[in-house]
Amino acid sequence: MGCMGGLGPRPFYSALMAMPTLTPEARQYIEDQAGKRIGSGSWAITTGQAQLHQSILANDSAAMQKAIATVRAGVLEAESGAAALQAVNEGQSPRQLALTWFKTQMSVPAAVGMPVDEGPWGLSWYHLSTMTFLVAFVLATILIHYARLRRIGSLVQRLTPGAAPVAVPAGGAKSAPFAADAAAFVTVPTLAAPSTPAALDFSAQNPSAVEAPAPGKTSKPWTGALRVADIFYETPNVKTFRLREPGGGPIPFTFVPGQFLTFSAEVDGKRIRRSYTIASAPTQRDYVELTVKREDLGAESRYLHDNVAVGDHLEVSGPAGVFTFTGTEANSIVLISGGVGITPMMCITRYLTDRAFPGDIFFLYGASSPQNVIFREELEYLRKRHANLHVATTVGRVDETPWTGAVGYISKEFIARNVPEIARRRVHVCGPPAMMEAVKSALIELGVSKHKTKSEAFGQALGAAPVPAAAGVPATDTAAPSTLTASPHTVPSAQSEIEFRKSGKTGPLAPDKCVLEAAEAIGVAIDFSCRVGTCGVCAVPLLKGAVTMAVQEGLPPEDKARGIILACQAKSAGNLVVDA
Repeated sequence: MGCMGGLGPRPFYSALMAMPTLTPEARQYIEDQAGKRIGSGSWAITTGQAQLHQSILANDSAAMQKAIATVRAGVLEAESGAAALQAVNEGQSPRQLALTWFKTQMSVPAAVGMPVDEGPWGLSWYHLSTMTFLVAFVLATILIHYARLRRIGSLVQRLTPGAAPVAVPAGGAKSAPFAADAAAFVTVPTLAAPSTPAALDFSAQNPSAVEAPAPGKTSKPWTGALRVADIFYETPNVKTFRLREPGGGPIPFTFVPGQFLTFSAEVDGKRIRRSYTIASAPTQRDYVELTVKREDLGAESRYLHDNVAVGDHLEVSGPAGVFTFTGTEANSIVLISGGVGITPMMCITRYLTDRAFPGDIFFLYGASSPQNVIFREELEYLRKRHANLHVATTVGRVDETPWTGAVGYISKEFIARNVPEIARRRVHVCGPPAMMEAVKSALIELGVSKHKTKSEAFGQALGAAPVPAAAGVPATDTAAPSTLTASPHTVPSAQSEIEFRKSGKTGPLAPDKCVLEAAEAIGVAIDFSCRVGTCGVCAVPLLKGAVTMAVQEGLPPEDKARGIILACQAKSAGNLVVDA
């Protein structure tokens, strides 16, 4: 150990035995070697401390031992150099210097006249102070690591749904409802500069500033009031409403990308309910944003656009919906949307980019004209920052707004041109019914299997009796106000009956009426939202009988296997018993 055979030049102290006197050359040699030992010893101590810190964080005991050995060797190395310098300054001969060092390292009693500064247990005060420092350093590092683990555990508990009213709302920009932009059937590769000054808060996309819920987790349905904190103009007829908890705290619910909220309001003396997709990402906890298109015949959208101002409180319930994607379901995603069907796609895209999703994201969007391209600036911003995000936008027609992108509808050729190997990818589609039907037909021709395609239809104003439409194609939010409530005096066209076991009520069931309508006619309350079979809110157990459902997208396969039905879609020519 006296020769420090690992970190310093081994023959140093042995060479001193051959130097009987302290000549100028010998002094220079000793000072040079001592300086090198102090320097290398200091480096070893610093390196060992860093390694010890990392091994403690990793809970690697073997690495801890190795790091402590490095520190110990560095201390001895530096100590040998310091002792040599002290001896030279005291005028000791090189041979005496070497003998003294060897005796010290081998615990040989010091010679008379050579005072040894000993502390308790026969150790020098230098050794004791050094070891005390190392022990204090190790204990401090362990305490810091323990504090970090407790903080992580606390955050996990807070973000666990049901543990506390903590919200994980969306991430930094606007979202859109289920309203329809009938001319938006297209998408294209490039985005031009924006024509409408939209207020976009790109800083909210910073994932380091937010904490996300566990993928695929959502809180129980929540009902309460949210305050309108800001309103942004996206296009001439589309606004984004930023909603916050009235007290300024986090949003009191969690959700997953693609879910929606339902608004309730008194409009023209009638109680209406309407669902709008959350466009902000779940990584944003301080607010949620919903992007709403003003529909001339949409009672709720007109109310939001024409009457709601910053500072108003809105009655909200949710979240709900199964049109979701968190990144765990597939290693890549294709998002195809038209008009305000872009909102769930923006929520998903914001979430995936916030979470550094490694897979490819293909974002295909169609608008009726350049000035109606929603989130134009932000999409371009995200595309430039994330190499795995591929954006293609197209418009149905050009207008006075500058546009250098594609013109036309979303077609088979357009999809194939912008999404390579689409047959192996998962695809989400949202937009007007006609657009979705055309896109789904194109996807089948491109070899995309139906089980890899998920779609979200625009729903009519909530609370409305369904407007007759083509089989499986729901109506949009353009239903006349007179259709907002179902008539409780509808006369059934058949003698079938439906029993609501939990409510203890029985009523008529016509073949052309769904279970939800039959329930409303006799005053049985069944929760609902979209009324088009996509949200899953009206799911109830079927205890007896058989039903047909034109749309079942809001019903997971496992629920179907357990006899769960969607009240807004279930129809039957025979008697039924449901648990409601």
